[in-house]
Amino acid sequence: MALTSPTDRITRLQTGQQLLKRAQEEITSGHYQQAIQLANEGLDLIGSPPPSSEQEHLRWDLLLHRGRARVLMGDYTALSDFQTIRDHSPDPVQRVEALIGAADCHNGMGEYAVAEEEYQKALQEAEANGINPPRIRAWIGLGTLYWKQGRIEEAIRTLSQARSALQRTPDLYELGRTLLGLGIAYDFAGQIEEAIAAYEDALKCFRSLRDEHRTAAVLNNVGELYQELRDLDRALRYHEEAAMLAAQAGADRISIDISRNLGVDMLLMGRYSEAMQALNQALSRAREIRDKDLSLQALYNLGDAFLRQGEVDRALAIARELADEAATVRSELHAARAQFLQGRAYLARGDRSMAQNVLQAALGHAHAIPSRWLLWQLHAALGRATDDPQIARVHFRIAADFIHQIADPLSDPTLRSCFLSQPEIQAVLRRAEETQP
Repeated sequence: MALTSPTDRITRLQTGQQLLKRAQEEITSGHYQQAIQLANEGLDLIGSPPPSSEQEHLRWDLLLHRGRARVLMGDYTALSDFQTIRDHSPDPVQRVEALIGAADCHNGMGEYAVAEEEYQKALQEAEANGINPPRIRAWIGLGTLYWKQGRIEEAIRTLSQARSALQRTPDLYELGRTLLGLGIAYDFAGQIEEAIAAYEDALKCFRSLRDEHRTAAVLNNVGELYQELRDLDRALRYHEEAAMLAAQAGADRISIDISRNLGVDMLLMGRYSEAMQALNQALSRAREIRDKDLSLQALYNLGDAFLRQGEVDRALAIARELADEAATVRSELHAARAQFLQGRAYLARGDRSMAQNVLQAALGHAHAIPSRWLLWQLHAALGRATDDPQIARVHFRIAADFIHQIADPLSDPTLRSCFLSQPEIQAVLRRAEETQP
């Protein structure tokens, strides 16, 4: 319902405050476009001079929430909203929140060094002014930045810090965001039971808030976990449900990653035409919104898709592009993935020497992460690339050990069997058990 602009200053202020509250509620429930509209209405309402100090404070709060909603939609031009607040607001809480918002923008665009500096500065300013709630948001941002770079142990530690703080300052929305980040970090580490538990708790938070955006995001990541374990039927069900929710909610940014995961599902099912269409679409859309992590993930999966279809040269070209971009954003995770892709491509060409060199270099990145998923795959690939039977056997045994570290803690015997029954896994386990002639 359209609001008419009241002339009375007090009424104008009260109406603006109501709009701010409604915008906050819309953000919490995942209705970002509605939140932006409400914030714009509030800004138009109080835009007429001469402003009072109360109006100015409300102006910066409205701008802050508009910026936050824009970031959550993947619109990183929201940086200008946060910079305006930093330039003009005298309020320390607003200034810290704006700095976190700016860091979120730089984080999304892959400018990780700038983002980390801003998150750390926000934490210092919050500490100096005795401001607690923004610290949680800064920790969540840092945790997200860390797992994007492959700094998994730091991500888990930082996000666990946020979860502990939320026990003292309950906030269901921020708890859901924290648990979603923890689930991703645990998954990268290969700690599957912990990842599942974190995702399940995150789902409870967002479903309680009726936030379809974030619910879709969690379902997408749960599906990716089952995809990695090769329970493809279950993965596809989660991704299709996530796609339906994202479409209902207008969650364009989240739908990009869902499209990528649907592409990987199709690829692993041998549905190559559908897979390539979904992966190319995901990469194109991720680049359009300038989301660096989504772009890098889609790029890796596209290279993997080419390699699985025997297009080795195209896979190598993508691996080189991925390596360059990973170096730019200083991501150990994507650097290791790029070299893993390169090593597999050289193996497919029969160039075992080049494969060994690249895969050995990738191990350094993977151990820095560390990721059990990458480590078992890299050691298995090195086992295939190595001419010396004894060295190959060592690599296969190390790979088997990481496989068991992933599989043995799984409480679901069907899921564990699904993972271990993969032909590639079985081949590694057989080679690891071979005795020396």
